[in-house]
Amino acid sequence: MYSQKNHTIENIMQCNNVISEINSYYQILAPIQFTLESCSGTEESDYVNFVLTSPGESYFYHFQNGNEIHQFNNRVPHFHDFYELLIVLDGEIQQQIENTTIVFRSGSCCLMNRNIIHKEVFHSKANILFIGLSERIIRDLIEDEKNNYFQKVSDLTINPVIKFMIDNLNKADTKEYLDFLPSINNINWCHTLHNLTDRILRAILSPQLGSTYIIKGMLLELIEYLSSPEQFHITPVHINSDADFLLFSHIGHLMEETNGRLSRSELEKTLHYSGNYLNSIVRRYTGLCLFDYGMTFCMKKAASLLQASSLSISEIMDTLKFNNTTHFYKCFEKHYHMTPKQYRIQSRSKVQNQDKI
Repeated sequence: MYSQKNHTIENIMQCNNVISEINSYYQILAPIQFTLESCSGTEESDYVNFVLTSPGESYFYHFQNGNEIHQFNNRVPHFHDFYELLIVLDGEIQQQIENTTIVFRSGSCCLMNRNIIHKEVFHSKANILFIGLSERIIRDLIEDEKNNYFQKVSDLTINPVIKFMIDNLNKADTKEYLDFLPSINNINWCHTLHNLTDRILRAILSPQLGSTYIIKGMLLELIEYLSSPEQFHITPVHINSDADFLLFSHIGHLMEETNGRLSRSELEKTLHYSGNYLNSIVRRYTGLCLFDYGMTFCMKKAASLLQASSLSISEIMDTLKFNNTTHFYKCFEKHYHMTPKQYRIQSRSKVQNQDKI
C-alpha cells in the first residue's frame, strides 16, 4: 500500500518521508523482523532480491538490471525506531553511517542503535541479513529474565549486546553502533550464524504453540554467541569516529588474540587491506610500525607468563613462536629494560612482599 508521503509494508514496517531529499524514517510494526537481501552484482544483467518477513506477514521485492540497483543505491538514508543487526553472510556491503562509509565483509556483523542515519549500498555480489528488533521485544527479554529458572545463568543485563540496547533505551539521543569481527579461531562462524538465524526464521514462518518463546530463546542464543569473546571481537563505535579508527581497533583485537604473532600477510588476508595501508594506520595511532606494535602484545604476554606461570623461559619462547634466544631477549629488554629472568625474580618478589602486608 503506497501513498505520496509514506509506504506501509503491512504488519512489518511503516516507512515515512520516502520522498524526502534528506532522510526517511522507519517504524517497526512487528516485535521482530527479518530482511534477507541478495545481490548478484551491479551490472545491467544483475539483480537484487529482498525477502521481508515477520510473525505477521512476508513480502518479496525484486530489482532487475543495473539501473534499478543504481536507483536503490542512490536513495536517501534512513533511521528507525528499532535496533538493526546486520549479518554479512557472503560477499561485502558498504554501509553509509552518518558521514562515514564502512565496508562490512563476510562474517562481519553490526548492531545499530535506534537513531543512526544510514543506508546499505551494493557494489558487488553479497548476501546480507538484517534483523530488526523492536523496543518491545528487548523489554520482553529483560522482563522474562526475571522468571529465569537457573541461578547459575549470568545476569542478562550485563551481556554487552543487551546492555548496549538498554543504554539506548535510557539515552535515546545517543548515536553509536557495535561492530563484530570474528576471532581468528572462529572458523565456523558461517555455519553457526546460518544455523541460528535459519532456526529463528523457521519458527517465524511455521508458527505453532510455544513459537513466541522459541523465537525469544533462539534470539538470546544468537546474542550470546555474538557476545562470546572467544567467537567475536566487539568494538563500540561512536558516529564521530572515522573508518580508520575501526580498522585500528580490529588490528588491536587480532593482535591481542594472537599475542602479537600475526604476520602481515595473515593480517592482510583477514582484514582485506594491504600491509602497507595497515602499517600506516597503526603508525598514525601509535607511532609504531606494524611489527613493533605486534611486539608490544607479545612482550606483554611474555611478562604475564613470567610472572604468573611456572613455564621456563625456553617454554615461553616456544609458546610465543620464538626460535632465536638472542632475538627474544633483545625484544624483552627493549620493552622492560631487564632480562626475562630478572623480570621474573623482581615481579615475584613484589607479589611476595604484597602478601606479607
